[in-house]
Amino acid sequence: MAKIREEDIDDLRERADLVEVVSAYTPLKRSGGNTSKGLCPFHSEKTPSFTVDAAKGLWHCFGCGEGGNVYHFIQKVESLTFPEAVEWLARRFGVDLRYEESRPGEQRTAGIKARLLEANGEAARFWHDLLMSSPQAEPARAYLEARGFGSEVAERWQLGWAPGGNETCRHLLGRRFSVEEIVRADLGRKSERDGNLYDSFRGRIVFPTRTVQGDVAGFGGRALGDVQPKYLNTAETPVFAKSRLLFGLDRAKSAIARGVAVVVEGYTDVIALHEAGVINAVATNGVALGGSHLELLKKFTDRAVLMFDADEAGRAAADRGWGLDRSIGLEVLVAPLPAGRDPAEVVTEDGAESIAKFIEAAQPLVEFKLEQTVAKLPLDTPEARARAVREAVKVLGSQRDVIARHEYAFKVARRIGVDPEAVQRALGDEEAGGLGPDEEAGGRARDRRLPGNVKVEREALQLLLTKPRESAPWAGDVSERNFSSPVRRELFRHATGARADGAAPASAAVAERLSSEALGLYTELTVGDGGASADAQERMSQVFTRLKVFLLETEIKSRRNTLQEVNPVTDASRHDALFTELVGLEAERRDLLRGLQGGG
Repeated sequence: MAKIREEDIDDLRERADLVEVVSAYTPLKRSGGNTSKGLCPFHSEKTPSFTVDAAKGLWHCFGCGEGGNVYHFIQKVESLTFPEAVEWLARRFGVDLRYEESRPGEQRTAGIKARLLEANGEAARFWHDLLMSSPQAEPARAYLEARGFGSEVAERWQLGWAPGGNETCRHLLGRRFSVEEIVRADLGRKSERDGNLYDSFRGRIVFPTRTVQGDVAGFGGRALGDVQPKYLNTAETPVFAKSRLLFGLDRAKSAIARGVAVVVEGYTDVIALHEAGVINAVATNGVALGGSHLELLKKFTDRAVLMFDADEAGRAAADRGWGLDRSIGLEVLVAPLPAGRDPAEVVTEDGAESIAKFIEAAQPLVEFKLEQTVAKLPLDTPEARARAVREAVKVLGSQRDVIARHEYAFKVARRIGVDPEAVQRALGDEEAGGLGPDEEAGGRARDRRLPGNVKVEREALQLLLTKPRESAPWAGDVSERNFSSPVRRELFRHATGARADGAAPASAAVAERLSSEALGLYTELTVGDGGASADAQERMSQVFTRLKVFLLETEIKSRRNTLQEVNPVTDASRHDALFTELVGLEAERRDLLRGLQGGG
C-alpha cells in the first residue's frame, strides 16, 4: 500500500469532527467551553472521565490515562493501524485520499496485508461457488442441510467447500497471486519432500472469519467423515491473529454494543444463533478464550456471557475468564447449557426463546466460580466445612464491591451450611492478611501522592504547552535539566520547538509526533482549560521559580556528595572551588525561597 500524502492526513484530521466520531461509541455531554465528557469506551467506569477538547482536536481519559487525536481514537477503538485508521475516517467523511509512489521494495512491504486479504477474499469466493454448484460438494451441502443451514444460510455466511487436490492453489495462481502470497496467507503450503505447492484446506467445509471491518482474514475448516484433524484453522498470518479475532464479530458488533456479547465455542453455534435472531453471538477461532478476546469485546460492551455445554462450562469460566474480567473491566457471566447439548442444538430444537432464558439466567463469574469451588469439596464434617469456607473466601476476595461480596458471602454460607458470620470473619481474616499483588499495586498507584518536584514539573509543562505566549518571559530560563523523567523532557523539547517555529504546542497534529509514552501525559496536560488563566502572572512566576528551586536543590545535593569525597588537605584548591560553588547555590536557593514567601 502506497503512503498516504501528508497534506491529506492533515486535512482529514481537521475535517473529521472528533466529537461526532467519539459520540458513535460513547455519549458525550458538554462540560463547558470547548470540552465534552462521557464514559470512557476503553475501561469500565461509573463517573465520566473521558474528555474531548473540540478546539484542540484532542481527547483524554483522566481515569485510565489514554489520550490522543481522532486517529489515535479510531486506531484504539477499531483495532486498526495508523494508515487503516486514516482510510477508515476518509470513508466515514467522504474524503478522497491521494497516495505517494513508494520507493522500490516499500510498496511490497506495506501492501502485503492488503494482498493477503485479497487472496483470502478470492479463496472465499472460489470455495463458496464450489459449495453452491459443484457436484463434488454434494456431501458438504447434505451435511449443512442436516444442520439446518440451507443455501440461503450458506449464501449469507459465504460458507464454502475446499476441494481435494491442489485446485485452490492453481486457482489463486491463475488470479495472479504469487506463491509467496499464497503461502503467507496459509492458503497453500510447500511440501518438505519436493518443495511443491499444495492446498492447506482439502476436502473441508470452510467458514470465513472476518475482521471487524468485514475483510476475510482466515478460515476454519471442518472435515467430513473420520478425517483427522476434524477441525483445521488458518495458521497465524500477518492478517490472522487468532487471539485478536472473533468469528461473527463483524455481524454482531452493533447488537453487542446495544447490550451483551454471547460467546460460544463453534462456528455453527454462531451461525445457528444468528439465524434464530440471537445476533450478538461470537466465537473464538480454534483457541481458548483469552484476555485479547475480552479486550476486543470490551470495546463494544461492558458485559459478556460465556455459553458452553455443561461439561465445558467450568473449565471455560475458571480457566479462561477468571481473573481476566477484573483486569479488563468486563463483567463476565456464565450460562451453562444442559449436558451434551451445544447452543446450535438448543436453538434448533427448542427455539431462540430457550437461549434467551439461559442468557437471562446467566450467573456472574464469581458466583459460578464459588459454586464450582464448593461443589468439588466434601461438606460432611466441621473440618470439611471449614476448609470449604477457606477455599470460598479465596474466591470472594477477588470481588472488590463490598455490597456484592457481602451477598455472595451469605450465599456461600447457606450453600456450605455454616453461619454467615463465620464466612464474614474468615473473609475479614483473609483481607487482613494483605491485598494481592495486583490490588496492592493498584491501591498504591491510586493513593500515592506525586512528589513535589513532579507536580511542579507537570504544571510548568502545562503552562508551556497551553499558554505559550503568557509563559514566554520564563521559558528562556528553563532547560531539559529542569525535568526529571524522559517523558517530561520529551514534552519540554516539543514545547520549545513549537515556540521557536511559532506553532501551537497543543494541537491534534502534534500528538502524532510524540512517543506512545508521552502521548497520555500530553493529552492529560492539554485537554480542557489548560492550566492557569491568562492573567495569573503571579502563579506562573511561582511555578517557574519553584522549578528552578528544585533544580538548585538537586545541584546542591550533588555538590555536597562530591565535596565529601574530596580531601581538603591533599586537594585544597578543588575543595575550595566546590565549597564556593555550594555556598553560591545555597545563597541563590535562599533568595528564591525568600521571594516566594514574600510573594505570598
